[in-house]
Formats: sequence, structure tokens, C-alpha cells
Amino acid sequence: MIVNKKVCIIGGFAVGKTSLVRRYVLSEFSPVYKATLGVNIYKYSDKITIQGKDEITVNQVIWDIEGSTTRHELLKNYIRGSAGALVVGDVSREESIDDMIVHAELFNSICHARPMVFAFNKIDLLTAPFTYDDSLYQRFGGLALQTSAATGQAVPELFRALAMRIIELGA
Repeated sequence: MIVNKKVCIIGGFAVGKTSLVRRYVLSEFSPVYKATLGVNIYKYSDKITIQGKDEITVNQVIWDIEGSTTRHELLKNYIRGSAGALVVGDVSREESIDDMIVHAELFNSICHARPMVFAFNKIDLLTAPFTYDDSLYQRFGGLALQTSAATGQAVPELFRALAMRIIELGA
């Protein structure tokens, strides 16, 4: 079975959205920060297996959307038609975790009942364990993973978790 889906990756500026996508799609990481203006689009094909089913090829068109929260009309156009979203925050900056709610609400207002997976990114920068209030992702019916684009920690799992949720929910 082959499934083609548009997904978006959203969150504040400098939370590592592009780095997560590039780690997943290109298996690379650059510590040089370059802000995304508008949207960057990547294509990636991955194979996933959902319990009790055959292997599924998921062709993803990944929309890496800029981190602005002030250009809602433009962001709405980028998000529209997405089967699901990755919502990203930077664990080393508390305000970016709070911004995840704003981005999740925006996505939900455009693509209601579509799946979301939350990435608490840059986990490699912390020296103590990261804990978070699970009400964020439970409020939107999503999953949450601690990720690191720099080390690759949980990056493939992040994208595959979203793909599985999309298929399971028929989004």
C-alpha cells in the first residue's frame, strides 16, 4: 500500500524545525542557524508497519513553515490541506514551549481533528532530565517525544509516529 500525505512542521523561530526535517530527510545536521522565510518543502518516502497490517509506503510532502505567529493568514494558507502536524518547541527556552500551544491551536482551527505529534527538541542541550506538563499534547490528542536534531535522537520515530497516526485515523 502506498499513501501520499502533506504534513507540516510548525513552532516558533529557532526551535529546530528545519534541523529536524533535514536530519530525517537528508541525514545531516548543521549548527549554523538560518531562519526559514515562508516555507521550505521536502519530499520523503518512508516505510512503516502498523500492528497487524502490511508494510505501508508513506510518501510525505513536508512543509517546513516559518516560526512567525503574527502572520496568521499566511500560515493558514501553508497549513491548509495538511494531514497532520509536528509541533516543535526548544526545551532550552521556556517561551518556545508555551508557543507550542499557540501553534497547535492554529493548526487545530484549520485542520480540526487531524493528528499532531509534539517534539520537545534540543534535548541534548540539557544537563538535567526534562519534564513537561502532559496536558499540552493530551489536550490535542497527540503524542510527545523528546528529540535532538543534533544527535538524531528520536527523529525518525517522530516522523513515523505522525505517519502512523495519520494512517490510523484516516486523515
